[in-house]
Amino acid sequence: MLPFARCLPARIIGCVGLIAIAAPTAAAQERPNPVAQYFATQVDREDMVRIPMRDGVRLNASLYFPKNRPRQNLPTILTFYPYLFNAAIAENQAFLENGYALAYVNVRGRYFSEGTYTYLGGSGPDSYDTIDWLSKQSWSNGKIGALGCSSSAEEQHRMNAMHHPAFAAAVPRSAGAGIGRMGPYNEMGNHFRGGVFQNLWLSWYHGSGYKYKPSFPAGLTREQMLRINKAWNLEPETISRVNFDSVVWTLPVNRINRDIGSAPSDLDDFLTWPMNDPRWKTIEFGNEGDRNGAPALYINAWYDVSTGPNMAMFEYQTKNAATQLARDNTFMIIAPTAHCMMGRMETEHTVVGERDMGDARFDYTGFLVRWYDRWLKGLDNGIEKEPKVRVYNMGAKSWRMYDAWPPREARPTTFYLDSDGSANTLNGNGRLVLQPPKRLTKDTYTYDPLNPTPSVGGQVCCFSAAVPGSFDQSKMQSRPDVLVYTSEPLTAAMDVTGPVKVTLHVSSDVKDTDLMVKLVDVHPDGKAFNLDEQALRLRWRNGYDAPVFMEAGKTYQVEMPPLVTSNTFQAGHRIRISIVSSSFPVYERNLNTGGPNYNEKDPITAHTSIHHGPLHRSAVVLSVVPAGGAARAP
Repeated sequence: MLPFARCLPARIIGCVGLIAIAAPTAAAQERPNPVAQYFATQVDREDMVRIPMRDGVRLNASLYFPKNRPRQNLPTILTFYPYLFNAAIAENQAFLENGYALAYVNVRGRYFSEGTYTYLGGSGPDSYDTIDWLSKQSWSNGKIGALGCSSSAEEQHRMNAMHHPAFAAAVPRSAGAGIGRMGPYNEMGNHFRGGVFQNLWLSWYHGSGYKYKPSFPAGLTREQMLRINKAWNLEPETISRVNFDSVVWTLPVNRINRDIGSAPSDLDDFLTWPMNDPRWKTIEFGNEGDRNGAPALYINAWYDVSTGPNMAMFEYQTKNAATQLARDNTFMIIAPTAHCMMGRMETEHTVVGERDMGDARFDYTGFLVRWYDRWLKGLDNGIEKEPKVRVYNMGAKSWRMYDAWPPREARPTTFYLDSDGSANTLNGNGRLVLQPPKRLTKDTYTYDPLNPTPSVGGQVCCFSAAVPGSFDQSKMQSRPDVLVYTSEPLTAAMDVTGPVKVTLHVSSDVKDTDLMVKLVDVHPDGKAFNLDEQALRLRWRNGYDAPVFMEAGKTYQVEMPPLVTSNTFQAGHRIRISIVSSSFPVYERNLNTGGPNYNEKDPITAHTSIHHGPLHRSAVVLSVVPAGGAARAP
């Protein structure tokens, strides 16, 4: 998840969670906001409600009830939240109109919740105690469901694994950074991808990840706290505006937080912990072994951070959830949007980055009302008979339905890397071919950390120095430090839906460097739109238990963490992968020394080769769904 549910007003651009919206025009300002009017006139709100935890700490909550209705036997939708409360949204209006209570609860250490903030701290025991308290209130029907995007989605992994008997349903949306080890992924809450630090966290911790805040005496009454809240909301007001376009070039990386004046945060530690550090186990990520007790609806996005691990979480829970009810009722929706934007930006021509994705509209609110009606009210509305998986196919520009993920219909199709020894740039001779090459060849490129290959779109969030989405990669792929392998134009459409596995045979003259692999749809006019990207720091190529460094002159077989997509490559289009050693500024730069990296400033230039041929079958394996293998969503 990225705990990114809010933006920092006018202080940090390109923020977090819900993408910033342009200032309204004067005419729009004069027009009354019907949702705001509804909350002002039709909703009873109780603020400064303090919920006790097992260790005596009290979390702060705001409760919302439909006005002029009996306050009894109400199911409750819980948002466990690290930001200022803003419940006045159309979705919440629909819930209140359908007879739900809403509970917004600040996590430990945030705003008026007591204690010290720790990243995902308390997502297990604190959420259990919160659910316990809510379910025992006089107005409750004893059923609690969770809802949230970004941070309030990530909290739900451990929440659902705690198995409180009152917890009836989860809906994590864009849970970008809440997963530790899951299937083939080990991203430590998406702080790392394939062992490579993601620079977006520099921005988030600067604006939102501060560990300490002012507090008030524990003995103050609720009435006193309500009066205090009229004067202060504890929202930081002096965080400096930072131009991350320039700051992100700073070396060593661990100077950045200090140089830009960030408050102390968990990032001070996370930057220094290697992937195999046992302290990662103290963070309440969702991991293998955390087994859901209640039905869960995972809502993900193709251009969000950590999409692959979230889909692995879905797959894991369908097989391993703790109850039959949860195993049978694990659902997933995958939209073509960026972080937390599903249901907020889709039109008849949904453009994500530069690519027109077609009509990607979906009635998320209507589906959620039915979801909660089934599990919190017990209404027999048939939602459990809906398709388990709804996926937006970007090339076909339509929703597709499956009963499992990966789709059971998908079949592996292997393309091999081949060239005449010069796959550098899109004008080189790198090829993707269906038959294994008979000639041993290699392609070599130079990676200079002081002149890194730039990021262009992709799976990123909440970072002013990078924009998420699908963009034409042609300019970037014209650089000599990019290896490009492209198929012949397809004679028939190819539906690639599911994981994409990449095996590379690699050598380098440095002990350690990074690999980034990008899957691209090349249109007949030459525009090349990115679908997904994965990274791997080569010291972790044998797993995350211990780093293993390379020796010059040796060739190593490397399995990249899986990419994932749903895209029909239309007839006349070409399939492409590109290989680089940096995608900056989305990822930190590997300085190629084999050292800790976070505290280094003197890089080494790397010369890296990708080998292919009879002894080194570098390949990409696509999950191809045959024609007619997927049902179109109505």
